[in-house]
Amino acid sequence: MSTVLKPELHQTSASKHRRPSFDKKSLPARYSGQMLYFMGAALIAGAVVHYPINPSLYAIICVVGAFVFLLGTIVNEFVLADERPALSQAVSLVAFSLLLSFGVGLVGGGIQHFEQFPERSAWMTPIGLLMSYVAFVAKDSKGRWRHLVSPFAAVVVVIAALAWLGMTALAGTISSDGQSHDHGSTTKPPAEQSQAPAEQDAPAKAPAKPAEDGHTSHSH
Repeated sequence: MSTVLKPELHQTSASKHRRPSFDKKSLPARYSGQMLYFMGAALIAGAVVHYPINPSLYAIICVVGAFVFLLGTIVNEFVLADERPALSQAVSLVAFSLLLSFGVGLVGGGIQHFEQFPERSAWMTPIGLLMSYVAFVAKDSKGRWRHLVSPFAAVVVVIAALAWLGMTALAGTISSDGQSHDHGSTTKPPAEQSQAPAEQDAPAKAPAKPAEDGHTSHSH
């Protein structure tokens, strides 16, 4: 019996001295993964709502945000996950994660900047809500396509419809040119002069002929 236990004791003692080089469950690892998620979504949210202001600049920010979000997907779903997905699952996971990031960005950007871009935000928010739900169902390991026709899916559709109706009605009461965004400060063009400068009175012209007063000048 002792000869059977000796290998087990040897393996147990060896395993005690073996330390993992990287702890997937540690707080720094989990923080890094979630931070990449949130930073990517935040960059996309700002880019999609500010795109009309400077298309070239915010297109670059949107691409960077998508890259950061995908990096967060790789860290959370591949590096920190207990089991790595197969190749087909990995491609689907990355694609729907990107779709999810844009959905979250549309919802966040539409709500946050509704006052500055009311018409644009009125359609961004409901579309982003529906997009995010479909993408989450597709990428979640426990999600099934039947969840898209479930009672909860109906609730999501109703909320999206109410958001569109309410934000569209409010957008009609807010004036916005969609060109400036200064978070509270108002920039007004210089006031135009309502009146032309007063014309100066023309100087009185000298009489063409000397006034006749019955006196004649004479020299002494």
